[in-house]
Amino acid sequence: MAACSSIRELLFILSLTICSFAQDIQQRPRQPDTTVPEKVSLNEVSAVQVPSLPAEGMLTPVLCEPDGGILLRLAMPDTGVEDPVSVSRDGKTVVRFGKEKINDISRPALLSMFLVGSDVYILTRGSDPLGYETKWRTPTGEVQSQQATKHSTFVAHFQRDGTYAGSVRLDLVFNPQHLGVFENGDFLIAGTDQSMSEPRVAIVDSNGQIRRFVELKGDVHAQEESDVPGKGRDPTALPRFKPSQGAPESFLDVVSTSQIVRDGPKLLLFRPMNSPVFSISPSGEVRVHKLKVRGDYRLFSIKPTRSSWIVELIHEVPNSPAEEFATYAFDPESGVPLREYFFSRDLGFGLACTDGDEFTFVMADTENKSLKLLKLAPATQSKPN
Repeated sequence: MAACSSIRELLFILSLTICSFAQDIQQRPRQPDTTVPEKVSLNEVSAVQVPSLPAEGMLTPVLCEPDGGILLRLAMPDTGVEDPVSVSRDGKTVVRFGKEKINDISRPALLSMFLVGSDVYILTRGSDPLGYETKWRTPTGEVQSQQATKHSTFVAHFQRDGTYAGSVRLDLVFNPQHLGVFENGDFLIAGTDQSMSEPRVAIVDSNGQIRRFVELKGDVHAQEESDVPGKGRDPTALPRFKPSQGAPESFLDVVSTSQIVRDGPKLLLFRPMNSPVFSISPSGEVRVHKLKVRGDYRLFSIKPTRSSWIVELIHEVPNSPAEEFATYAFDPESGVPLREYFFSRDLGFGLACTDGDEFTFVMADTENKSLKLLKLAPATQSKPN
């Protein structure tokens, strides 16, 4: 039963997080609140082919290495989500962080990845057979059986050249889904409780033991506040979701597509909805940031720089199934938008690197049947045609 549940869970995660390059996303950002940001048009500066990688979809987020290399996971139509690969900025060197190299975890399944410098850390689930079978009856009355297994969670560590450096077993009391790594080696683990109905965020020390749980005031929850006996409604809390099969968005959708990113010594945790951004220190101190954007939107990605956050937002287009895609630079202290970026065409969901006002996207080059790295810069910096 455990293995069957694991397969369903993997398919659920894949269906939520695989992004195709063929998304119909429009570059029509809405006007932010309280101030008018500087308008910045970005033009293409260079395009580098990655001939060894096919033009396929990707799992998000796409991560940027200190030297401009890019860490990503392809989503193939026949084999599903591939192991992470690192691509050098010239597109010539591709390093694979393959699960066949993991020699201390039984049947490793790779969940989420995180960069510390150029080292790759991967939240990984292992499965150990228990030596007996479990049986269950399907709705049609058929009896099925499978090998019983015990699941454990680890953080697997790879060096930048793809060498496997070992793993740490996590001693957790909740279901982990997302990983962050502090500069001191401790982990930030986010997921849900065992009932899959409430979020859990914890700081876990480098040997795998929980150091402390982190409370995120105003974070999303699964049940309506009024439905919880003995509790009053929290006016600062975000809308709560009742998970239901077939719903367009639920609590589990929000949790499974959340992200953790590095911002100096702190880590940011944010949900794909109109919600606060939580900045968490290694000691567990939490600061809540609210971006000043008018109207409904969903956070898609945040790329912290030395002076700002580069933020991708998604808006629904009224009376249309399409969505609007907008990119801003925000002041993280005030939440005020500083710059609004415009692109000559739809660049999809592959934003990997930001350096000032320069952007590097990973895109599918269908003509050459490979990926390419596309660099953009403000029009005044771009090369003439």
